[in-house]
Amino acid sequence: MKICILGANGKSGRRLVMAALASGHNVTALVRDLEKLADLANANLEVRAVSYTDEAQLVEAMADYDAVINAAGYITDGRAYSDLVQRVIGAADKALGQGGRFWLFGGAALLDVPGTSLAGLDLPGVPKVFEAHRANYQVVRATTLDWSMLCPGPMIDSPDGKPTEGLVVSTDIWPVTRPAFTYVLPRPALSLAFKGALPRLTIYYEDAARVVIDNLERLGPLSRKRVGVALPDDEKRVKPDVPR
Repeated sequence: MKICILGANGKSGRRLVMAALASGHNVTALVRDLEKLADLANANLEVRAVSYTDEAQLVEAMADYDAVINAAGYITDGRAYSDLVQRVIGAADKALGQGGRFWLFGGAALLDVPGTSLAGLDLPGVPKVFEAHRANYQVVRATTLDWSMLCPGPMIDSPDGKPTEGLVVSTDIWPVTRPAFTYVLPRPALSLAFKGALPRLTIYYEDAARVVIDNLERLGPLSRKRVGVALPDDEKRVKPDVPR
C-alpha cells in the first residue's frame, strides 16, 4: 500500500514509519525537519517537508494515497493541538475523498465506560487537557472519511524495539474488564476504576504502531471506531510522568 504519515519525526510517527516499512508498504513521511529521519534511509521511504499550518499544502501532500495516518501534534499544546489536528482532518477529507482511509490518535479517556453513557472524559480527576481529543473526534466523525482513532493510555518505549504479543483491542469502549454494575456506580467510583486500569493501558509506542499498520484496510472491523488497546491480563506497566 501507499501510505502517508504525518508527524513522522515524533515517537509515535517514527514507530509507524518503521512498522510500515517492515510490512512492505511504500511510505511517504511528512515532516517539518528532513534531517531527523535520515537514519531510516529505505528504498520504500520518501521524506517530504510540509507546513502543518498550510491546509492547501496539506491537501496536495496527502492526495493519492491508500491510507493517511496523522501522528502530528502534542496534546499538551492545548488549542494549538486541536487546531493542527482538525486542519489535518479537513485536508485529509479533501485529499482522500469519501471513504478515504485515515487514522489519527486520541486518548484512552475518550473511550466509553462499558454499560454507561459516559466517556472517561466525563469522570472526575481526568485532566481537562484531554478534552481536545473529544473535539477532534467530533470533527472526524462528521467527515466522509473511513477513519479510525487510536485511543491508547500512556505510551512508553519498548526496551527491545518490539511490540507486545497478545494485545487486547476494543472498539469504542474500555479494552479492560469493566467493574461490576457500572450503570449504578457513581462517577468517583468509575474514575477510580479507570485509574486502576492505567497499568494495563500503558503500552509501547511499538504496540500502537502495530495496531494501526495491521488495520489499514478500508471498511475493516475498526472502521469509523475509537480503538482501545490494553496489555494481556497478566501484564502491567507504569509511566512515571502520567498527568494526574
